[in-house]
Amino acid sequence: MRIKNFIKSSLAAAAVLPAFILCGCGKKEPAAAPQNSPRVVEVMLPQKRKLEIWDKYTARIEGEKSVQIKARVNGYLEKILFKDGARVKEGEVLFEIDARPFEAVVEAQEAAIDEIKTKIELAKSNLERARELLQVNAISREVYETRLSELKSQNAKMLMAQANLREAKLNLEFTKVRSPISGYVSRRYVDEGNLVENSKTLLADIVSRDVVYAYFEVSERDIIRYNSIGLVKDLNSGKTQNLPVKLSLMDDSKARAFGNLTYADNKLESSSLEFRAEIENKNGDLYPGMFAELELRAGEPREKLLIPEAAIGTDLVGRFVYVVDEGDIVRYRKVEIGELVGSERVIEEGLSESDRVIVNGVQRASVDKKVKPALKK
Repeated sequence: MRIKNFIKSSLAAAAVLPAFILCGCGKKEPAAAPQNSPRVVEVMLPQKRKLEIWDKYTARIEGEKSVQIKARVNGYLEKILFKDGARVKEGEVLFEIDARPFEAVVEAQEAAIDEIKTKIELAKSNLERARELLQVNAISREVYETRLSELKSQNAKMLMAQANLREAKLNLEFTKVRSPISGYVSRRYVDEGNLVENSKTLLADIVSRDVVYAYFEVSERDIIRYNSIGLVKDLNSGKTQNLPVKLSLMDDSKARAFGNLTYADNKLESSSLEFRAEIENKNGDLYPGMFAELELRAGEPREKLLIPEAAIGTDLVGRFVYVVDEGDIVRYRKVEIGELVGSERVIEEGLSESDRVIVNGVQRASVDKKVKPALKK
């Protein structure tokens, strides 16, 4: 009896199980979108704004003035009167060479002049007596001319002796080696006691840093563009106030120095032209030999089209974007890009204000396929 009841219960459970299975199968998932329906992409129109365009270059810094200090006379170095790396003023004495040999030469030349003065006085006296004797025919004209030539000869010797004295005094003055400019002096290259040679022995360097020069290379393509906007014309005519530049060093978040473009070379080297900007450096942050990022304002502010940088792709041809045409079809569009302004990029060529550029959902877009554009707000 128990076995029969167990069999009946098992058969009843087996009959109920398919019903549960059928109920579970009856719950349907939401219908998937048809494979050929347009995919949603987010688009936006290029934004037109008036911008100052700044072109960026790598510049090398040089001092406005740089001088190698060398002696102008031979002699033994006696004194060094500056501290390595100090700021020196124009005319300040930096080195002293043993002056005693040059003082002796000056004294000798002064003595020579005194001797010639005596001879000139004697020649004048002889000439005066000869003139008186000639008037009474006591001497010949030839003797008179001889006395006159003797005076002229002594006068010529005086001129030469005076020139020698001036040279000797100059050489004595040159024993004090002075700074020809104001600036920062390098370390000494020669110590006291060494023999220095005229125009050969390098004693030190001096560089001025209140104003520095920033040199940079401009490509031929940029030169043509600068010609078209009048930048080169302003430079050649001296209108440097129209040509501002700003300079920043490594890791600078903003420009630390400002100046103006002042010079362009007269010929291209390796398809580029050297430009120079003059930069104020009152605080002394800029050192000759540094490299910096220089920004040059490329003309007056102009209206430009901008789109998000993230919307621009790169392929083997160059930079491109996807746009949606009037029929909501995705099209490939090659573009020429300009300056990066925050997270947006200037578009120089390839787009108009009415073009719908895909900015989100690019991965869902295929060229020549239809999409469902949603305008980004």
